[in-house]
Amino acid sequence: MKPSTIDSGFILSLPRLPNPATSDPAYKRILDWYLPLQVLEKLWPRLEKFGGEAVSDRINDHISDAEKHPPYVKTRNVWGTKYPHDRLVTSEGWKRVGDWGIQNGVVAAGYENEFGPYRRIAQHALNYIYSASSTVYSCPVSMTSGAGRLMARQLEGLPPQHPFHEVYRRITTRDVNENWISSQWMTERPGGSDVQNSETFAVHSPLPSQEKTGDMNFEEGDWLVSGYKFFCSATDCDVALMLAKTESGQLSLFIAPTKKTVQIPDGSTQLETNGIRFHRLKNKMGTKELPTAELELQDVRAWMVGPVDRGIATIATLLNVTRTHNFVTALSCWRRGMAIAKGFAQTRTTIDQPLWTFPMHLRLLAGMEVKFQGLLQLAFFTTSLLSFADNGFPPDRSSKYAPLPEPGEQMTVVQRALTAAAKAVICKVSCIALQECQEAMGGVGYMDEPDEPENNISRLYRDTAANMTWEGTTNVLSSEVVRHLLNGRNLEIFSTWFEGAVISRVSDADIRAKLEAAWAVLKKRLSVDKEDLGAVLAEGRQIMFSLAWVVSGGLLAHDAQRDGNAAAVEVSRRWVLDGEGGVGEFVIPEVIHSQHRRAVDARKRLNWDCRLVWGVELPQDAALGYRAPSKKTSGEPEKMVARL
Repeated sequence: MKPSTIDSGFILSLPRLPNPATSDPAYKRILDWYLPLQVLEKLWPRLEKFGGEAVSDRINDHISDAEKHPPYVKTRNVWGTKYPHDRLVTSEGWKRVGDWGIQNGVVAAGYENEFGPYRRIAQHALNYIYSASSTVYSCPVSMTSGAGRLMARQLEGLPPQHPFHEVYRRITTRDVNENWISSQWMTERPGGSDVQNSETFAVHSPLPSQEKTGDMNFEEGDWLVSGYKFFCSATDCDVALMLAKTESGQLSLFIAPTKKTVQIPDGSTQLETNGIRFHRLKNKMGTKELPTAELELQDVRAWMVGPVDRGIATIATLLNVTRTHNFVTALSCWRRGMAIAKGFAQTRTTIDQPLWTFPMHLRLLAGMEVKFQGLLQLAFFTTSLLSFADNGFPPDRSSKYAPLPEPGEQMTVVQRALTAAAKAVICKVSCIALQECQEAMGGVGYMDEPDEPENNISRLYRDTAANMTWEGTTNVLSSEVVRHLLNGRNLEIFSTWFEGAVISRVSDADIRAKLEAAWAVLKKRLSVDKEDLGAVLAEGRQIMFSLAWVVSGGLLAHDAQRDGNAAAVEVSRRWVLDGEGGVGEFVIPEVIHSQHRRAVDARKRLNWDCRLVWGVELPQDAALGYRAPSKKTSGEPEKMVARL
């Protein structure tokens, strides 16, 4: 025996990360359900190629470069001369990863006609692969994608020369030489999530006709916007949407280019700021590659979007998209963290036993797998609602397709409730799960090596944590869900869909009974104190998480019964009958836990743990999980040994 040295002794080596498209049965299964065969056959080769690139050395090098070179702002040159516009410097890695995503359609796929009503599902099939490798470029992607939906709704009736046509074209193109990135600037110091307290104002001030270079030049909008925006992400954008108060004191929505072209005395042109000044970049826990700033707006020349004084209602069109991007990004990072933790388990031993079959570790990974699959169902169901609401319901869908609400009022009510709930619940649970992935690797899981992004769970965790705040904190979204369901007939409308299309069509009698009981408790909780909104809002988190749990359970049950897949059946029964998928203090106990629990043999359950995590039966020589005492015939003390 020799002592170890820096270069000798045991050194762990993890396997390369697998292709996130081809190695994830849950992802492939959900696409099989939500996309018809002819669409999936066309899309799948692209997903497979994109997935291979996502874990390639080239993309990892870009991630590493972005991690090591955070953005910074230069306002003056070495001689003290102020630049025509503040120079935001971002890394080459950040730019290259952005180009890679744009070229592959992470925005454009949601707006192209190729996949018809399924286009948003196809888009998020791409973003599910992209986000974990995007160095948080998923943030400007989400805002640009949201702006695409918003601007598309403004085009009808506009003359061909109106600049909104060009804005829409550029933010939805795959051409990186043509595309524009968009962001939205809403948050201010007084209000936080309450944007009504805005201190940004817009004045109607059209340029005199003799000063205009064209009838409808995008750089020559009719409004001047001034104020101070406290959280502005993706500030290397080309266009920005911003809320501001008009003379009525009500909020309206505006869009503006961040720079404008001006002629200088020598006759040439240069880019100058469109009244936007950087105060400072934010120093954040994560998303450090993403330039987030405090900005002062000084007479930013802008165009009004939508009706005057209807800014919040207008921008809500965008938020329904960005929230879906938020939860798909969270799932992408969570799944990547699980892949890293599983690679570690495959190569690690403890007490001389393989960690991948260690009973407690296996149970941890299996529980995470169940939670992930349940919330993946919620994510793609909610995404499908957005896709079909915008592009029409597919007339050719199978009778075993996901239990969609009826078009019209029912669709609107269900979509709004689930979009807010899915965003909040998935982002919260993803962060908890990524912490578990870190811990599953011991101290190495806590490392944060910018040169080694492939197996860096810390990067995924600190970046995913931002999703809990973006587009509404957990509390804000809980309040939104409760107030929405208690508004008018919305609870009745939602219940009609859930009871009629979801619960009543579950073929597993035990699961159906549990869902009926759970929904009855939750519905009563919402109904009893309807007149005392404050009392209901006090437990808004528990209501929202319970709602997400019961809807996900129904979706899992429908997925399992469409083909009787044994693993899908086991996941659905664990979620519903065993009460998995709920997150401790965040749920109403009476909803999740009831007398409908099932009895399962411990050894069979452990075997199912192995099947769910690894896709194989538990091997005969699986880890015991503790040191077994050896049998001694003499009076010597027993020696603790591991069973191999």
